[in-house]
Amino acid sequence: MDMPTAPRGGKRPSHGGGSNRGHKFSRGGRGRARGGGANGNGMHTGVPRPRPTETPEDSEASRPETPSAGGSSHLSTTRFDSLKGSIDDRLLRAIPFEHMSVVQAATISDALQGYDVLAQAKTGTGKTVAFLLPVISRLLQTKRTSGRIYTLILSPTRELAMQIEKEAKMLLAHIPDIGVQFTVGGTNMSAEAKRLFGQRCDILVATPGRLLDHINNSNLGDKLSDLKILVLDEADRMLDMGFRNELEKIKSRLPDRRQKPRQSLLFSATYPKTVMEVADVMPNHKFINTIPPEEQNTHEHVPQEYDVVEQQDVLPSLLTHILLEQQQMPGQAKIMAFLPTARATQLAFEAITKVDEILKKRTQVWEIHSRKSQSARAKASEQFRQASDGILFSSDVAARGVDFPNVSLVIQAGLPMNSDQYIHRLGRTARAGAAGRGVLLLSTFEQVFLSQPAIKALRLAPLDAAKRARVQALQPSSQQSINYALTKVSDETKAQTYQAALGYYNSSLRLLRWDKPTLVATMNDYAFNGLGWKGPGTPPLLAQTVGKMSLKGVPGINVVRQLPGKEGGAPSRGGGGGGRGGGRGGRGGGRGGM
Repeated sequence: MDMPTAPRGGKRPSHGGGSNRGHKFSRGGRGRARGGGANGNGMHTGVPRPRPTETPEDSEASRPETPSAGGSSHLSTTRFDSLKGSIDDRLLRAIPFEHMSVVQAATISDALQGYDVLAQAKTGTGKTVAFLLPVISRLLQTKRTSGRIYTLILSPTRELAMQIEKEAKMLLAHIPDIGVQFTVGGTNMSAEAKRLFGQRCDILVATPGRLLDHINNSNLGDKLSDLKILVLDEADRMLDMGFRNELEKIKSRLPDRRQKPRQSLLFSATYPKTVMEVADVMPNHKFINTIPPEEQNTHEHVPQEYDVVEQQDVLPSLLTHILLEQQQMPGQAKIMAFLPTARATQLAFEAITKVDEILKKRTQVWEIHSRKSQSARAKASEQFRQASDGILFSSDVAARGVDFPNVSLVIQAGLPMNSDQYIHRLGRTARAGAAGRGVLLLSTFEQVFLSQPAIKALRLAPLDAAKRARVQALQPSSQQSINYALTKVSDETKAQTYQAALGYYNSSLRLLRWDKPTLVATMNDYAFNGLGWKGPGTPPLLAQTVGKMSLKGVPGINVVRQLPGKEGGAPSRGGGGGGRGGGRGGRGGGRGGM
């Protein structure tokens, strides 16, 4: 949940960890953080985190990101109760926090006064509440009828759209006469249209493509004729994902601002020219930058390289770059390795800690991801922070807020969700004037990421000839080491990693220009050649999980009624074909065991 604010009536929990160096290959606890309390990044949210329901959701990069441990850097001294008299008491009563985040404190006042606001803000800094509070406050002052949409919030992904809707419902706990709904891709359009027209919808949260479908095919445009507020959340990310044409078409179908005035609120981590072109703001708008200068220009002073390899070579290449860093900086190779999902992070950790070269060096290795308990993450975070060398494997829960001093190398192995995430991960190195560098490892099908305008502007360079020669010299032994290490990784972990990859890349089909069969075929190849899955058949998936990913009937999916290893497990009939598979797969259900 995008709420880095301190809960009312209590101290924020310390991030623990003590000062002791960890055991070699310390894995910490295996428990999972539960819904309430700590949000998985060390920041107490005060309310349970809603769980998305339509796709497996353990990839931090595929869901709205949360502030990391050390998130006090996102908090201001401004209290929410300072809004008393400015907003409705019912709305104020629904806020379970004491202090605003920096983003909230900087933007809410201007938004409440009716100004158009352009806010430069990262994800995970409380921006959702920053625009929802003024939106709801404005609607409470507006004469409304049940057949109209008064606020339109556009979001780049369905996961983020659903998260925004959940946060809006939390804030509307005591205000039953304002309705909020979402419309996103991957769901039944007819059922959505019936819900949108049959239930109250003062606030609509939508992804651009699906909204345009409804405008063109469900006559939804008529319900937007009295629009009062337009919100663009993560505008740069929408443009990165190719939604420029959709945004322009949607704007053309909205009421003319000269005839029917409305307010525009736009939040974006970056403000390239393309964002300003779709901003739709008045000349007297307020531009508010909440990103510290040292976090804006990381790419300007950190050397960045990339390498494109075959999918099955990503993990061996990751090992190669780790070993090269240890050769070049003995005793000072402090490395952060980011992977797309929690399960991929877990698998990389388990494999690399079984490699002889790592064992012989007695390298300290940690893992931080959403499948570890909060106490284990806090302990690993503190130990890595104090270490002079070692490797920290992470998905994205360590990418924001925490200061890990003297990180010499950041490796991102696999497709980042967007340029914002890439930059924030890179920002873990070269802090406070220290040296550092970044390496991005991409599969051949992921190299489209390099062609995005925001990434092209970052001046990533391919490996130079000398470094490529060193990589090529080490790669055969790294491949052999990883192949052996993967034989020691459980089928359960491999199946869970496969399922997580399906969910992650399913959310990037537009960027990759894939259809569902291509997704499944590519991930099946990854299971056998990248994860060392032996079958028979592809890793098993529960029918419920397949349905949530909208993969029902896609060839190559191995659908089972129960996951192997559980009593009575058997493959279902129908589904997508495939054999029985091995390992337990995942948990299925809402998070899909990612």
